[in-house]
Amino acid sequence: MNRKQEKNHIVDVLFVLALFVVFTLSALVLVILGASVYQQTVSYMDENYTSRTASSYLTEKVHQNDLYDSISIGQLEGTPALLLNREINDTSYVTYIYLYEGSLRELFMRQGSDIGADPLSAGKEILPLHDWALEMAGDHLLHISLTLEDDSAKELYISLRSR
Repeated sequence: MNRKQEKNHIVDVLFVLALFVVFTLSALVLVILGASVYQQTVSYMDENYTSRTASSYLTEKVHQNDLYDSISIGQLEGTPALLLNREINDTSYVTYIYLYEGSLRELFMRQGSDIGADPLSAGKEILPLHDWALEMAGDHLLHISLTLEDDSAKELYISLRSR
């Protein structure tokens, strides 16, 4: 009987070890799959954040400054820019929104003032952006094409109410 009990004991130990190995491998596979899903989710959220932030920012800026003849497309030191003109206490100001060194930037200044040798670097960085193009698609329609950091494209059409 002693020999039979020894065999049963070895089978019990092997069964427990096999069960432990299966459980460990299952847990490891689950962790690897979870990490992959998490990484994809974070990547998608980053792309979505940049895309939505750029769209929301530009749309909101245009709508905030949508007064008669206050929105135009121009240049700042040879760089294409969206110009938002505003008069505050009988003084004219302009906000330049432009692309410089891989970032969408905003520069607010008194119209006609000199801000130094390199005004492009003086603008506040808003968000990373690879490229953009501006055009008036009609009398009341501003068209902005954005190329995000991951080279995905985004098209914006913003209606100007005051033109």
